[in-house]
Amino acid sequence: MDEIMTSIKELRKTLDGKLDSYLTKEKAEKIIEDVVNKLHPTQSKAVLPAGEAEVLEKFAKFCSSGRNKPEAPWTSQYGSKFGNMKNFLLAAKNKHSILNDFKAVIAEGAAGATGGGYLVPTEFSSQVIRIMNETSPIMQIANIIPMSSWKRQIPKQMTNLQVGWVAENGIKGISNPTFGQIEQTAKVLATVIKCTDELIRDSAINLTQFLSELVAEAMALEVERVALTGRVSAGDPFNGILSTSGAKEVSMAGSGVNFDDIANLIFSLSEAEGRNGVIVLSRTGLTKLMKLKDSNGNYIWSPPSLGNPATIWNTPYVVSSQIPNTVTSASALTGGDSTIAFFGRFNKHLLISPREDMTVKVSQDAASWNTDGSNLESAFMMDQTWLRFTQALSIDVTFGNAFSYLIFK
Repeated sequence: MDEIMTSIKELRKTLDGKLDSYLTKEKAEKIIEDVVNKLHPTQSKAVLPAGEAEVLEKFAKFCSSGRNKPEAPWTSQYGSKFGNMKNFLLAAKNKHSILNDFKAVIAEGAAGATGGGYLVPTEFSSQVIRIMNETSPIMQIANIIPMSSWKRQIPKQMTNLQVGWVAENGIKGISNPTFGQIEQTAKVLATVIKCTDELIRDSAINLTQFLSELVAEAMALEVERVALTGRVSAGDPFNGILSTSGAKEVSMAGSGVNFDDIANLIFSLSEAEGRNGVIVLSRTGLTKLMKLKDSNGNYIWSPPSLGNPATIWNTPYVVSSQIPNTVTSASALTGGDSTIAFFGRFNKHLLISPREDMTVKVSQDAASWNTDGSNLESAFMMDQTWLRFTQALSIDVTFGNAFSYLIFK
């Protein structure tokens, strides 16, 4: 923390001084980047290892990180049949009869993606969900309510309650909030890990921890992307905040973002909806806001102090690696040199609902084309074992009016 505070003091001294020379401006940008890197380390993108070599490379880093601790025996009724992840995967690979009662079935809404695999024991699926929550800042501030079925209906707030003054003996108006229904339908999120038989058989590796980290990171960041900027019209399974009806777009006043724009972002919501609101922005967006001052000449970004996190104009914020740095409009997420800042009641109106069941299919016969479609990769021909994990979940914005967003330069 002392290192960070020293960088912040140097930054503000530079910003408050002369910024006429090119070197001084460059120095300020470098200090800002240094502070952001220390406070908000870059999240890796949701890209799984492309092949066996990259899996082994990640495994080497996993072992050296100290996270490869002895695996606790599984104790659930289902998990105790195997004892640990290694035995479970070997049973799945060999299609052991012990798994006959735990085959994943194609259920309504599953789009056929879970057929042919096996339900994973709760020890693994619980670990994945826990790491997903730790990995994604959006999942940390969202409303997480698991689903026990493929579909369910929940209330959706459409209008707020209103009050008004009436004359003595006058007729009192009746104003009730209106509610609709959201039908949550879980969609399947899948990821494939290509690894060696030796890795699965290695008794020295905590497979539950290692594989759950790979699966959770990729799934969490994809959930984060869709929750913020997903568009059904672009092929995403759900509309994120950016594409939800009622979410308020705040127009930038000038050619570059300033304090008034941030104030408008926050005050575009009613007091009720803005209370306990959080700003979500990209690292690029944060570097721009760290240089801004309010109307009294105070920096709107405040560093962490006394155990309290950093804030933007006394408002908590989180940094998402899944917000594009190049946005031209709410309907075009590429091009331009703009980024997005969101504000709203994530903990109430952004609903992320994992379905309880997670499944895995283990194959040594699978094959797929590489990214450019020029070569067919085969697990059988390359002596690999491919693991396909699937998790069904739903992402829903229950009240668009509880969010605002600013696209700024």
